[in-house]
Amino acid sequence: MEPVIPGLEPAPAVLLDERGRPDFRDVFGALARRSTSIMTAVTRVRLTTVDLDNEELEGLESMRVLVSEMNAIQLDAEARALVQQPRRSGNVHLWKTLLESGVLEVRSAPLGGWAPDFTVFSGASGPTAVLTGFHAFERPYPHRGPALAALHGPVGARLAERRHRELWNCAHDIGPVLWNLLSRAQRTAPVLAAGS
Repeated sequence: MEPVIPGLEPAPAVLLDERGRPDFRDVFGALARRSTSIMTAVTRVRLTTVDLDNEELEGLESMRVLVSEMNAIQLDAEARALVQQPRRSGNVHLWKTLLESGVLEVRSAPLGGWAPDFTVFSGASGPTAVLTGFHAFERPYPHRGPALAALHGPVGARLAERRHRELWNCAHDIGPVLWNLLSRAQRTAPVLAAGS
């Protein structure tokens, strides 16, 4: 029997872990494919592990990524590593294109904070779902685990969207910095490949 909490409508959630299928990566991709807007708040981004493709992102009109920890030296190293991976090097072009088009916006909130990481997926009629918890795209999962995330419906998504907007308004734009790092990685890729 589900507990009844006064003032809250029942809204079942689905718990995901790194062993099950669908896993976080599967669910994120499926939700992205059906969305026009994505709002993400994550502690840090690892470019080498984010594995989304054009098909999953082609219907997006807006993708706002909010990070609390941003290290330009680490992002530069990851962008350079990414262009050296034949299977993932196209992601550099994808992220650059999304930044140039204005679909992708990236802000940093080093003095802000949230727990856990979360992503809100919205369609034309508003928020439809929110993924909360550890955001892991890697397979196999690189730690001893578990990596838990929960999928909530529209009620939770509306709350998370409001909170994301509050954080977003207090953050600063780092999109140009990311674009420069990706561009530099693309320019140096042939030199690095020839030197290896």
